Amino acid sequence: MSTEIESKSKETKKNKEPFFKRLIKNPLVISILACIVIVLIGFAWMTSWLDDYTNHGVEIETPDLNGMTEKEGGDLLSTRGLTYEVIDSMYVKGMKPGAIVDQVPKAGAKVKEGRKIYVKIQAYSAKKVSLPEVREGSARQAENLLASVGLKVRNLEYVPSEQSGNVIEVKFNDQVILPNTKLVEGSSVTLVIGRGLSNQEVVVSSFRGLTLERARNEAHEKDLNIGSISYDKGMSEEDKAKAVVYKQIPITGKTVPAGSRVDLYLTIDKTKMEEPEEVFKDETVQDSVPDSEDGLWN
Repeated sequence: MSTEIESKSKETKKNKEPFFKRLIKNPLVISILACIVIVLIGFAWMTSWLDDYTNHGVEIETPDLNGMTEKEGGDLLSTRGLTYEVIDSMYVKGMKPGAIVDQVPKAGAKVKEGRKIYVKIQAYSAKKVSLPEVREGSARQAENLLASVGLKVRNLEYVPSEQSGNVIEVKFNDQVILPNTKLVEGSSVTLVIGRGLSNQEVVVSSFRGLTLERARNEAHEKDLNIGSISYDKGMSEEDKAKAVVYKQIPITGKTVPAGSRVDLYLTIDKTKMEEPEEVFKDETVQDSVPDSEDGLWN
């Protein structure tokens, strides 16, 4: 009897212990907590190891490889702990064969050590395209079709013809060429346009303030050609791309035969643009007589 009372007394004391205290004494709970601690420690160690392995926070600036040979670019990347892969070749006018012409990521980008840089190199032979059939269509249609295959229109040449306004021939380096002739992509051709059997004339429009590309388009729309092109001395290729027309010969307003050439002078000097434009004035046309109240012009 006394034994049973003592047992009940112990059980009562055990039940009076706080739940959390009884929980942490449970072997299963202790095992679970131990596993959690081990996992956390392992995760922290792995994170620290990965940071060291991947040089966490250490970035390398990609160099500018433009114009370098594949070997030169590869050697430079190697000194910075980077690698490369050639993914394509392309043709860029003025670049030497085998030179690097593009890269991804671009120069100046921040990358991790061991990153692979993808490069494009200059083709060893220029890409060629076939001249499409543009005869008997309009000059505008021909320009659009040629542009779609990577060719450009440099000039329009007008000749007497019954096919007024249509393309009669295509010339390259002053030689007539036929459809399917192979040309280097980016080449410029001349379109020979029929102007009818009459001596058509056009009024020279103003090209002032236009870039060369815009002036060329404007000239073609007005049945004119661009002749000589003169830039200010010492201008770089980048400046030439931004230069605008400040002077032209023949001057604005002059009447000339369709297909005539207009010589352009281009600048980046804003002071030259402040000078008044020279405009043709037909001196054979008399000025109107101003109003007068003195009775002499009745």
